[in-house]
Amino acid sequence: MSTITNSLADDIQAFKDRWEDYLTQSHADQFAEFTLALSSITEQCKAHKFPGLTRLCEGLRQQVLSLPGSASGHPLNQSAVIALARQVGTILSSAEASRFPETEERRVVTAPDETSTAGMAKPRSIWLVADDAHPWSDGLSEQLTFFGFRVSRFNWSNIAPEGASPLVILFIPPSGYDAAEIGCIESIRAKHPASQLFCLAVPELLDPMVTLLRAGADVTIPAPQQTSTVLAHVLDLIEAQDQEPFRVLVVEDSPTAIAAIRRTLSQHGIDNHAINSPEQLLEAVWQYRPDLVLMDMHMPHCTGIEATRVLRQLPACQSLPVVYLSSETDMGMQVAALRLGGDQFINKPFNPVLLTTVVKTKIERHREMQRSSQHDGLTGLLNHTASKTRLNQLIHAMQTEHDKLCVAMLDIDHFKAINDVHGHPVGDQVIRNLAWLLKGRLRTSDIIGRYGGEEFLVVLRGVGLTDAYAVLDRIRRDFANLPQAHGGGSLSASFSAGVAAYPEFTTDKELIDAADNALLEAKSRGRNRIHVSNAFIDTEGNLRLNAQSRS
Repeated sequence: MSTITNSLADDIQAFKDRWEDYLTQSHADQFAEFTLALSSITEQCKAHKFPGLTRLCEGLRQQVLSLPGSASGHPLNQSAVIALARQVGTILSSAEASRFPETEERRVVTAPDETSTAGMAKPRSIWLVADDAHPWSDGLSEQLTFFGFRVSRFNWSNIAPEGASPLVILFIPPSGYDAAEIGCIESIRAKHPASQLFCLAVPELLDPMVTLLRAGADVTIPAPQQTSTVLAHVLDLIEAQDQEPFRVLVVEDSPTAIAAIRRTLSQHGIDNHAINSPEQLLEAVWQYRPDLVLMDMHMPHCTGIEATRVLRQLPACQSLPVVYLSSETDMGMQVAALRLGGDQFINKPFNPVLLTTVVKTKIERHREMQRSSQHDGLTGLLNHTASKTRLNQLIHAMQTEHDKLCVAMLDIDHFKAINDVHGHPVGDQVIRNLAWLLKGRLRTSDIIGRYGGEEFLVVLRGVGLTDAYAVLDRIRRDFANLPQAHGGGSLSASFSAGVAAYPEFTTDKELIDAADNALLEAKSRGRNRIHVSNAFIDTEGNLRLNAQSRS
């Protein structure tokens, strides 16, 4: 199934409701609300990389923009309503056919090779369309399964099933993309608009690539590039679709203004939280972790400029976008506000389209800047500093002493020997394979970071020691069985890990140190094993203080 956040599912329902409102009342105001709802799902589909739904929404949006928006133009004539209703129905049926599941925090998770394991990401569905005899079929299917995907295979002569759409559909042609293969791709594109279509073994020529893109392909992969390129594309897609909704903190003392701002943001799929006094600002920033702050200029206790200057004193907030939203018309005051830490100034009463466009643009740039500074170039995982920061934020957000969290330190065994014997490019690929395995198997709510060299930091949220051990040990066994293919053949690699749990250890430093010491113990006991630090949960669910190791 295609993975999606609840915010898009909610927006699709709001889009349906706004259309039904217009059919009932036929006023210009209801049509404007419908237009806003359509814009919201279009942007969400685009952000989450659902190309089929994006195309359908953009087509409808072009049609809507060509219609009158003033009160005198409504109700629309019957032929226009029928045409719109047909397009609305196509979008809703395509969304329904995709069967968007619940967000990951509420999923029932199932491991790839066993019945159930808490803390493991639900396997994502991939269809592989290729002849069974094709030399790539078995290897690619095996690799994808190893990395946590549920692969269904079809021949070109098979008709792909109706119903739930997979995340990705891969095509490997028997000898080339001829008319029959192009027709099959067009048919599947029409039935599964929310899926990503990847065409492999594509000649590096303009005409065949254009033909495939016109048929509905989203990604064309040249013939020399195989498994590693496919995995990289799929994992990037998962990261894009599983990204958190934009979060905006509204700092405003007027209840009326708060209601108007939050309503506008919510209609465009932007999560938001409001406070009515700057006295609550620092706590709200720490707890809510906004992507942007909408700041009123004139409030009790202090001005918006002063509140922004305080934010800029905090290292974690120095690049946090701050947009002033105020009735202040004095140009000198506006310039001063921007000079002293603000990023943009929007006058009240605000234009909803301008407000949401500014907010989304600022957040997208902020996240991209964060990504480039917080992610490791080789693996795409969080880097050392960012992973520790995220862990610290999680610990501070813990609500009760009963909250669960486990920290693991992983280290690839005998990695220096791999580099010495096979060379650094092969060593880099082994590191990437473990990173891909962790990204494929763990949930997007978990933290996965490259701590340094061949060492990784993993933080499992809401998981106790028993489940954390089971999840990591399964990944350990599968990694040890994964053929590490390279130009000269293949090799085997393994990793060792140490695990520590909150609240047995209560700070990020204590958790990392305890997990690191447990990792050293696992190494000393023979490697390729998991060691639990200081405490474990026995078969009866009781906490035991004697350190235990299992392999």
